[in-house]
Amino acid sequence: MANGSTAKAPPANSGEGLFTRMMRGIRQSKLGRFLIECKIETMDKASWPTRKELWAFTLVVLFALVVVAAWIGVLDTILQNITELIK
Repeated sequence: MANGSTAKAPPANSGEGLFTRMMRGIRQSKLGRFLIECKIETMDKASWPTRKELWAFTLVVLFALVVVAAWIGVLDTILQNITELIK
């Protein structure tokens, strides 16, 4: 240095990685606090279905899918036959 003083060494890494230090900074910011509060309000207060309920809901969706696909197929066949009759 110009005035003869020695340069200060960077602070010793206290065992934390870069990601950990970045996350601490984000958590302390207004945006970080907002996101944490949003997570608490949505994830922690939500009622999640049990495995049995989830399986039942999945079966309902699959059944509805098959019914709608069959309905569209029948409708397509009917309309195709009508179109051929018109030609």
